Amino acid sequence: MTKTSARITAFLFMALVLALGVLSLRPLLGYEAKKELSPVNGELARSLESHYDEQFPAKDLGTNLWAAINYTLFDEGRQGVVVGKDEWLFTDEEIYPASRDAEVVNRNLRRVHRIADYLLAEGIPLVVLVVPAKARIHSEKLGSIHPEPVMVSLYDLFQQSLAGAGIPAPELKPALEQAQRHGKSVFLRTDTHWSPTGANLFAEGAAQFIRNRFNGLAWGEQAFVTSVGQPVQHRGDLLNYIPVAPAFTEFGPAPDQLKPRTTRASSDGQADAGTLFGEDSTNTVLVGTSYSANELWDFPGALRKHLGQDLINVAEEGDGPIVPMVNYLNSSDFRDQPPQLVIWEFPERYLARPLESEQAQAWFRQADKMLTAQADSRSETNP
Repeated sequence: MTKTSARITAFLFMALVLALGVLSLRPLLGYEAKKELSPVNGELARSLESHYDEQFPAKDLGTNLWAAINYTLFDEGRQGVVVGKDEWLFTDEEIYPASRDAEVVNRNLRRVHRIADYLLAEGIPLVVLVVPAKARIHSEKLGSIHPEPVMVSLYDLFQQSLAGAGIPAPELKPALEQAQRHGKSVFLRTDTHWSPTGANLFAEGAAQFIRNRFNGLAWGEQAFVTSVGQPVQHRGDLLNYIPVAPAFTEFGPAPDQLKPRTTRASSDGQADAGTLFGEDSTNTVLVGTSYSANELWDFPGALRKHLGQDLINVAEEGDGPIVPMVNYLNSSDFRDQPPQLVIWEFPERYLARPLESEQAQAWFRQADKMLTAQADSRSETNP
């Protein structure tokens, strides 16, 4: 850094600190002391301190201040977020691999294959919906940031691996890319997740693929209605890594404007007598992550609508895609009422994350033994 640029940075830093200091006095402007409070015994001081802490907690001031400085001057947040252009934020899980172990991706691919084999052995087809990374679809907002090569290759590698194993997996990335080129934000600016618009597009393409792939089945036609609410402010999960609120919110990225969607079965659009896979109209199961579990995006609702059928949603937040799948396969619901179709929503970035759950790892060891025993039994029967 040259002396001139260093002086400019120092000047901006001091100006920002001064501005932040002025803003920190704002909570005092709305304070009105009660007449009965005495300044002599400290009642007035304690009342003023309590009011100030409620409006502007002192313990948060340092955190908010440094977050505002890092974001305003250096376009940086805490570890976990990558700051792009135009206030676009990205999870660093899409930019950098979680592990330098080159075998992590291959191990996770084998786990996906193993789950497909396990379900197939039970006579249950699996459809994998690979969710492309936000950094891939909105790459124009990354600016000078470049994801590492292993992250760049994940999506195509995943799709090719699924195709090679004969696992049904629609190619849904082009529809999202086309929408993005036409100015639609298919992912939220301050959130890891897709927007309701992106979720609906993804569900529409997935449903078309599923219906075509299983066109020999007796699909029922249950009507669903989607209502779109008025825009609301949404503070995305990535804003947690730029903790400027509540003290200096103005110095951080603005919240998203989200139009909430809600999809419900139509009261006058009941399913026909011939429903999917026979009489049970909820014999399709959706497994996945917060992309499916969080109602804000309405992905399960959109999928129900485009499929024309109800489904059971067992997606979970916070554990990636593999753990919820193992939890479901271990559940009494799976044992007592096996589904006729499993749809697995799987964000691509999780291929590069190690599986840390001991319970899930134990399930794969047990599944390996079971499938190996079945293969040996078949070979003995058909030498």
